[in-house]
Amino acid sequence: MVSTLLVVIDGLRATDVRKMPYLTELAHRGVSYRQARSVAPSLTRPAAASLAGGAPPGVTGIPGNRLWADGHLIDTGRPDHLELLRSLRGDRLLPVPTLGEHLAGHGRKLVAVGTGSNGCTLLLNPGAVDGHGAAIGARPFGDDAFYARPESVRRRLAGSLPHAADGPFPALRWTTDLIVDYVIPELAPDVLVLWSGELDDVQHDNGVDGPAGDDALSEIDHRLRQLIDRVRERAPHTDVIVTADHGFSNATHTVDVADIESLIPPSLTDAVQLVDNNGGLLVYARRRLRTTQIDAILDAIMSAGWSGPVFAEGDVPGVLPSAGLWSARTAADGLLAYVSLTYHDRLGDPRIGHSVRDGARLAGGHGSTSAADMRIPLVLNGPSFRTAHESPFPADHLDIPPTICRLMGLPVPPSMSGRVLSEAGLLGPGYASAPPEDRRVVAERGTADVTTAHFQHFADRQYFLSADRHRS
Repeated sequence: MVSTLLVVIDGLRATDVRKMPYLTELAHRGVSYRQARSVAPSLTRPAAASLAGGAPPGVTGIPGNRLWADGHLIDTGRPDHLELLRSLRGDRLLPVPTLGEHLAGHGRKLVAVGTGSNGCTLLLNPGAVDGHGAAIGARPFGDDAFYARPESVRRRLAGSLPHAADGPFPALRWTTDLIVDYVIPELAPDVLVLWSGELDDVQHDNGVDGPAGDDALSEIDHRLRQLIDRVRERAPHTDVIVTADHGFSNATHTVDVADIESLIPPSLTDAVQLVDNNGGLLVYARRRLRTTQIDAILDAIMSAGWSGPVFAEGDVPGVLPSAGLWSARTAADGLLAYVSLTYHDRLGDPRIGHSVRDGARLAGGHGSTSAADMRIPLVLNGPSFRTAHESPFPADHLDIPPTICRLMGLPVPPSMSGRVLSEAGLLGPGYASAPPEDRRVVAERGTADVTTAHFQHFADRQYFLSADRHRS
């Protein structure tokens, strides 16, 4: 029977919890974190991989919704692309043990169910392909109305129609019914993950703080209440964790990747692969480059008017070290830099750019290092947690898997770099006597061009909060 339910609402901003009466009630009757953050880049599939592995994107090897690997452009939202990536990586999608695998090794089971991209659902439990729990996605995939692994689950659900329900968000209704009517009684997960992708879709199309987004928040809140009530009818002592993968911001301008590519020195255009990721840009080397060549590429990007904080290794003025962002990075993937398209104009206002190809335009997005994109809600509610408590301590996606391990009474794998959120309740001693320490890392390109990254250090962890670039 389910003992922990993790709900991820794609694109939910921390400030929007107040628009969701039921989630607000959960927070008031549980623990909420006002300093919770996404991983960086603030994108869906990097967050999903980090929630699965308890490690940052530089370690999981999923630094973007789209990435470049061994000459292939990988869309991590597609399970078939992830299977190709798995084959390129020696038949292992993530290089670290996942929460689902760890649970399976102790006779427990994780099931992930999602209405976002099927690739996202698979990343939450990559071991489902090998029979460790299950991953079920409600988006049509190939000839099926849904995606499911292992094969036994797909066969069991054959003929199911996720989009046949009436009313708004039929896939979410199908998914919540599936959880109660099939997943819990037949698959018997100990840890259940629900990923809701509806709000993200609405805000990409309409931006934030509009009627469409508010309607989506209301509907998702209603469905959340129904799901948790029904789950707790079957398992009254279920602990619930609600969070998001990233925040959201309105787009102020669009940066076409073709324009970015035109900045690269002509002698190096064939040496670089630019992969657009909405509010962020990943820069890959297609061949081995000298340090002077890498510096020339980074300098060209830093010189662009739309360029925000740039994270890379090297001595280019204004560039922040990537180690401070990701803690570690796989050296063989050819990733040179992560570019956030957030900066401040001369009036001091934040400008949020979104990288696109062929001039497509989104009303809203994410993927940058802006506080708007990085800040997320985190609510913990249930018998294992305190009540009516707002934590001032930092937390991020890496802390959720070890916390679930502790809730299950299991050891935390050494590969998980997050901490147990002990201060949230009955999980052990807290950290009330050790306040977080604010730190900044500053990189100057000139006296009038300064990039600042903001961190908090707490409980032997470094938390990345945001980064911005000011030019005057």
